Amino acid sequence: MKKLLLLLFFMIITASFAQKKEKDATLKNEVVTSISNINAYPNPFSESTKISFTCSNSQTIQFSLKNLLGKTIFRKNFTAKKGYNSFKFNRNNFVRGMYIYSLQTNTEVVSKRLIMR
Repeated sequence: MKKLLLLLFFMIITASFAQKKEKDATLKNEVVTSISNINAYPNPFSESTKISFTCSNSQTIQFSLKNLLGKTIFRKNFTAKKGYNSFKFNRNNFVRGMYIYSLQTNTEVVSKRLIMR
């Protein structure tokens, strides 16, 4: 009787671990990318540029602009819809040079280079 109970116990434990491994493997195969196809046109620019990207779902995006020293000099939050999104960025009073712009969601940050003439 004890051997039968021990065997039953091992079978139940083995089955539960097998199911857990399948769930973990499924979660690892999911790639969580929510923004893609990021582009600034024209780049380099003088007065303004259009920043466009594709979003996999509706969410809040934070756009930030940093100088080459890493100091954030501009930040704006907006709601992106699922699919193609774009917005116009004006140079305003920023001096010419190279900057890094970033689009940030809850799960990722994507950065690219931007040149102002």
